[in-house]
Amino acid sequence: MECPNCAGHALRVREENGRWSASLAYRVSCPECDKVITLPEHVKAGDTVSCCGQTYKLTFEFGAFAAEKM
Repeated sequence: MECPNCAGHALRVREENGRWSASLAYRVSCPECDKVITLPEHVKAGDTVSCCGQTYKLTFEFGAFAAEKM
């Protein structure tokens, strides 16, 4: 879910045991077309994403993901 008051961040909203919570959904931009890709919940550095017919390796530094050509 995108939040208009959250500086362009996407949030994951869930209900557990009758309580609602929200957490930040990590995003990364495609190096080719700049399309913003929302990453899966349990993504980690070294995982891959695909866009523009190419596969990119994810890196994580300074609290943010980046997609790098393989």
